[in-house]
Amino acid sequence: MFAIRYQQIPLQFLFEHQATLAGLGKIGLRSLKKTKAASVDWQSLAPINEVIDAPSQDLIEHYIQWSGAEPGKYQDSIPSHMVSQWGLSFATRLLLQTHYPLSKVINQGVSLKIHGMIPRTEKLMIQAKIAQVDERNGLARVSVQITTGTIAEPELVEAVLHMAFILPHFEKTKRSETSDTKLWQTLGEWSTRSDDGLKFALLTGDFNPIHWITPLAKLSNFGQKVLHGFGVFARSFELLPQPIQQIDVRFLKPVKLPSEHNQVETCTEQEQKYLRVVGSAGQICLMGQYS
Repeated sequence: MFAIRYQQIPLQFLFEHQATLAGLGKIGLRSLKKTKAASVDWQSLAPINEVIDAPSQDLIEHYIQWSGAEPGKYQDSIPSHMVSQWGLSFATRLLLQTHYPLSKVINQGVSLKIHGMIPRTEKLMIQAKIAQVDERNGLARVSVQITTGTIAEPELVEAVLHMAFILPHFEKTKRSETSDTKLWQTLGEWSTRSDDGLKFALLTGDFNPIHWITPLAKLSNFGQKVLHGFGVFARSFELLPQPIQQIDVRFLKPVKLPSEHNQVETCTEQEQKYLRVVGSAGQICLMGQYS
């Protein structure tokens, strides 16, 4: 069980997120200028293949502590879910070449295939591409694949970031509720502080204001600050039985800041393992499966 705790995140970590911050700046400029990017066939966009430095040891340690991982679990490696720290900048570079309104992006979930542990002390080989686009009912659902490895082992972790963009002709429809007859068991729970959005931003570079600036968050559809979807994923991942080879989750409802007693629950049906996160008000925040 994660208790509410205090952890100071050094501001100098900002210097490790320069690529991500530059991408967010470009998104902001496009939004202010209200200019539309030219429509481009996503299948014609060239993949990005680059070698980058791994995050600093200090940043990795702070990220591990924030996620609630067991001591010593990642002594020589980087958590697979830390892909958000470098993956966001690559995804942004690809999406800036499309005509989608990036300021209206909705993070819908993430899938991971873990083939091996990412070493801390080697340069990272990153392969990024837009894997799929599906435009329906006023939404553009986009999947960006980020493969992380080393020069010797280039495919250690395959991550797919699932996003949606609201198009001009979007009409909101009420989601049909389905009954859940699964027998869920609680693995544990975790809580958040009011400043966890800022902390996760300092750890990953995702400075969307809805996570850390109260006045702007109150103007959003959520009405208050909410935790990053990847933050919900990271803390929940660390409560699951290890090792995990594959996991696929969807972000359904936000975890508000602060919040207590966010429960991580699992069940097994016909050899398939399911998980969900139930928020403090009983809402289902995350749903998925893993193996």
